[in-house]
Amino acid sequence: MSTEVSSGSNDGPGFHHHIQDAVHMIWNNQCSEAEEILFPYKEIHPRYALEYANKYLVQTLMNSTNESREVLLELYKVADSLASAAKYSEPMFDFDVENDGDGTGMSMCLPSKAERKISKKSFNGRRKAAEKAGQSFVDNWKLECDVIYADALLMRSVCQLMMNSYFKGGVNLRRTWGLYHKLIQVVEADRTNQIPNELKMCVKYGTGAFYAFLALVPANLMRLLNVIGFISDKELGEQYLTEVFESDGVRSPFAALVLCTLYLFLPTGLGRVEETLAKAKRILDAMNQKYEHNTYFYGYSNFYHRKRGETAEALMAIQLAETNAERAGLVPILIRYLHADTLFMDLRFEEARDRYAALLDHLAKTKESFAYTGQVVLSLAACFVMLGDDAQAIQWLKKVGTMYNSRSKNDANSPKFASRVLANPRLLPLCGVYMLYINRDLAHMKVEQAERLLGELTRVTKGKDLSGPEPENMLTLFVGVIHKGCDRIDEAFGYMSKIFANEKRVPNDSMVLPYAYYEAGELEYRRGNYENAKTLFTKGQSLKGDGNETLMNRYNIALKQLKRTMEERKGA
Repeated sequence: MSTEVSSGSNDGPGFHHHIQDAVHMIWNNQCSEAEEILFPYKEIHPRYALEYANKYLVQTLMNSTNESREVLLELYKVADSLASAAKYSEPMFDFDVENDGDGTGMSMCLPSKAERKISKKSFNGRRKAAEKAGQSFVDNWKLECDVIYADALLMRSVCQLMMNSYFKGGVNLRRTWGLYHKLIQVVEADRTNQIPNELKMCVKYGTGAFYAFLALVPANLMRLLNVIGFISDKELGEQYLTEVFESDGVRSPFAALVLCTLYLFLPTGLGRVEETLAKAKRILDAMNQKYEHNTYFYGYSNFYHRKRGETAEALMAIQLAETNAERAGLVPILIRYLHADTLFMDLRFEEARDRYAALLDHLAKTKESFAYTGQVVLSLAACFVMLGDDAQAIQWLKKVGTMYNSRSKNDANSPKFASRVLANPRLLPLCGVYMLYINRDLAHMKVEQAERLLGELTRVTKGKDLSGPEPENMLTLFVGVIHKGCDRIDEAFGYMSKIFANEKRVPNDSMVLPYAYYEAGELEYRRGNYENAKTLFTKGQSLKGDGNETLMNRYNIALKQLKRTMEERKGA
C-alpha cells in the first residue's frame, strides 16, 4: 500500500469477511470448522495466525491450565512475528478472496530479510513524499499488521502476568501500551475515512481492551503503572468496546466478553449494581441468541445470575455452557469448577463435593496444572465441613500446599488460608462460609437463601470451640455480612462494632479487620454518613492484614466513588 488513499473501501466487501466466518464459528463452538479456514494459512498470513491463536484461546479458556497458556504464548509469538515480517510487503487483504477454495496456502510466501529491507525503504520514501506534498499518508496494510502485532503482544503480556512472570509481562505490557497509543491516534486523526471501519474497530478493540485490563489490575499495581506512563481510562475503554461490540465485526465477540468482564468482575464499590448488571444482560442476551451453542456467554450468564442471587437460573446457565462445550468435544475444566461453585452457593453440599472431587480426579489423571487447583481443594474441604466430616476436611486442607498452582496468580491465596486453619483448627467450622464470602456469593444471596445459610452456619458451629480472637471475630464478621445482604443495616453495623471493640485482640495478619472496615464503610455510606464512611475506608485501606488484592481494589474504587459523591453533595 503506497498512497494516501485507503487500500480498502468502507463501501466495498469487508476485508475480514472470510476471517469473520471463522470467528463466528469459534464463538459458536464450531472450532473444527474454523480450523479448516484458519489452519492452511496460519504460518504465512498474520491475520490468520492471530485468529488461529484466538481460536485456541477460546478453546482453552475453558480449562485454564499452565500447559495451554504455554502453547498460547507460542501461537501469539507466531502471529506477531508474521505481522512484523509482512507489514512492508504487498497487502494480503484479498488473500482469502483470491484463494477461496484453493486451500493450498502455497501461492504466497513471506518476503526475505533483504526484500523486507527494500520494501521498508520504499515505504518510507512514499511516506516522506506524501508529507512533503502536504498529503495525509495512510497505509492500511501496515496498520493492519501493527494492530495484529499489538493484539498478539497484549495477549502474551496477559498470559505472562497470569503465570507470575511479572518482569516479562510488564515489559511487554509497556510496549503494547506504546503501540495502542500510536494506533488510536492514527484512527482518531482519520477525518476522511481512509481507514476501513473494520480496521478502525480492531484498533479500538485493542485500545479499549487495554484500558479495561488496567481497570482490573490491583490498585497498588496501578499506582506503579501510572508512574511509568500508563493511563487508566475505564470510561473511554468502555466507550470503545461498546462501539466495537455494536459493529458486528471480527472483534465484536471479544469486545462483548471484555465488557461483561468489566460489568461482572470489576468491583462496583458504592456504585449502582443493578445498572451495571443491566448492561451485562443486554450483551449476554444478544450473544446467547447469536451463538446458541456457545460456552462463554452462558458461563458469564452464570455469574450474572449469581450476582442477582438467582441460583436456579445460574445453574441452568452453567449446565448449558458445560453441555455445549462437551458436545463440541471439549473438556471444560473451568466450567465444571464454576458448576460446583454454583451448587455450593445453592447449599447443595453433597453434589458440590462430588463435582469438586471428580474435577480433582480428572486433574490427577491428566496431570494438567489447573489455574485454580488450590481453590478446588479448599472448596472440597469446605464441603466436608458443611457435611460434618471435619477429619476429611483437615486431610484435604493439608494437601493444599502441595496441590495449589504456584505459577497461577489466581491460586496465590489458597495455601495462605489453608495454613491458617491448620495452625488454628478453631477456624475450621467457618471454612464453608469463608469460601462463599471470598467468592462474593455470600454478598449476593437473596434473603431466603441467606436465612438458610445462617441456619447452616449455626448448625456447623454448634458445640464447636470458637474461642479466641480470630475465630470469634471471623464468625461475627460473617454473621454481620449475612445481615447486611438482607438489608438489615443497623443490625449488621452492630456486628461490625463488636469487632472494632475487640480490635486490639485480633491478629494483625488476619483478614477480619480489613474486611470488617470495608463492610462497615459501605454500611455507613448506605446510611448517608459519608464522613464516617470515609474514615472507615481510609482506616481499613491502611491495615496490613490478609486483605487480598481484590479487597484493595474495592477500597480504591469505593474511595473514588465516595469522593465524587461528597463533591456532588457540596455542589448541590
